[in-house]
Amino acid sequence: MVLFNQMVAAVAALSLLASNATAFQFPSPTSTAVTTSNRRDVIKGIVSKGAIGFGAIVASNSYNVEAANALVEGNVPPGKVKKTLSEEYRQGTAALGDSVEAEVLPREAYKKLESGVIYADISKGDGDEVKEGKKVNMQWVLRRSNGYFVDSSAVSDSVPFIFTVGDPNGAIQGLDEGIRGMKAGGTRRILIPPRLAWMQGVDDGKPGPLPAGFGPRQQMRRVMKDRIDVPGEYIFLEVKVSKVR
Repeated sequence: MVLFNQMVAAVAALSLLASNATAFQFPSPTSTAVTTSNRRDVIKGIVSKGAIGFGAIVASNSYNVEAANALVEGNVPPGKVKKTLSEEYRQGTAALGDSVEAEVLPREAYKKLESGVIYADISKGDGDEVKEGKKVNMQWVLRRSNGYFVDSSAVSDSVPFIFTVGDPNGAIQGLDEGIRGMKAGGTRRILIPPRLAWMQGVDDGKPGPLPAGFGPRQQMRRVMKDRIDVPGEYIFLEVKVSKVR
C-alpha cells in the first residue's frame, strides 16, 4: 500500500509539472548541445524538489546536436529524420493530440488491479465498451517510469494498434487488463509492471504495442532484462480508444 501511495503521488506530480509551462523550460533551439551530465544535473535538481515532469528529460530534436552525439540509443541518425514533432509534443503536454492527459488527476482517480496494474481515466468515452472478445483500435504513448518518452503511434503516422481483448497474442498482459471497461473516445493512463509487459520480447509479431526502431526497442529490452524485479518500476502507457467493434 505504501508503494502504491508513493507511485500515485509520483504520477500526480508528473502530471502537475507537465501541465505547468513554467515548471521547467527547455533550452531554445539555438542553445548549445545537451550533454549527459547536463541532463543528470537537471534531473537531480527536479527530483530534489519532489517532482519530475513527463517530458522534462526528453531531449528535443531541435537542439544543435553534433553527429557523434546524435548516434545514441533512441535517436535517428542525422539525415534520416522523416518527421519532426512539435516542441509541445516533446514536452509531453500534447502526447495524445487533443486529449487532456496533462490534467492533474486526484489520488482517488487511480485504481489498482490484483495483478499490480494501476490505471486512471483521463477522459471518459461515450462509445462502445471494451470487453472480452472485442476488437479495439487505439492510439498510444509509451514512457519509462522516469517519464522518459520512448515511442508513440503518432510517430508512425498515427497508425492505431489493433488487437482483440483476451487474445494472448494481441496485447501485452498489462494493457489487456488495464484497458477493459474503457469506452470508445476515452483516454486512460495505465501503469504496467514489467512482468506484465513484453515477456515474449519486443520483436515483430509479439504482443504489442511494439516500439518502432532499434533504439526504442532496445530501451524496453533493457527494462525487461535489468529492471523487471525493481520495486516501483512501471511502464507508462497513455491510450486513447478510437474504435471498438
